[in-house]
Amino acid sequence: MVEPVKNVKPDAEVGKINDEQKLRISSMWDSLKRFDTYIGSVNFKSGLLTTLNAAIFGGVVLKAETLVKSGSHYQLVLATLVALIALLSLASIYQVIKSIWPNLSSASTGLKSSEPSSIFFFASISRNFTASEYANAVKSISLDQLERDISIQVHEVAVITDLKFKIMSRAARFTSWNLVVLLVFGAFQLLEISGYYLCRG
Repeated sequence: MVEPVKNVKPDAEVGKINDEQKLRISSMWDSLKRFDTYIGSVNFKSGLLTTLNAAIFGGVVLKAETLVKSGSHYQLVLATLVALIALLSLASIYQVIKSIWPNLSSASTGLKSSEPSSIFFFASISRNFTASEYANAVKSISLDQLERDISIQVHEVAVITDLKFKIMSRAARFTSWNLVVLLVFGAFQLLEISGYYLCRG
């Protein structure tokens, strides 16, 4: 009499995700969504800072010939402040541009990486797969590989998010300094208009 084979799972059990793994994958997807919200917030602030600094640059620097009159008592001071405003405006805009296009290199596609090609990172998908190969890769990936791929992408998006926040912090700092210099510039303009001269010999 042939004995039944023991410890063989039915087909329905093959590839079945357990509750613990489901919780981990779901948590990582939630993290990716949260990071995407943070990135959207940074991009919105990028637009505001760019608009503000462009307005300051256009309103002060491009009209410097009118605002800084030749022969005025504060000509040297005002010219110096205009130059400083120009530098701070351009520095802030440069930082904003850096935040819009951060480093998007992926550990899953790097030359030194031993990780298989990611099925989530866009550069990996476009460069390492044809449409048919990608469809087969998605269909054949194991749950453990899927979980590892997602975890790597969560880390990479977190690094990009952190980088964008650091760059935007520098842009905001330059803008704050720019506003202070703009206030000083306005104060000297008022002194010039009122005819009140500091350190008058």
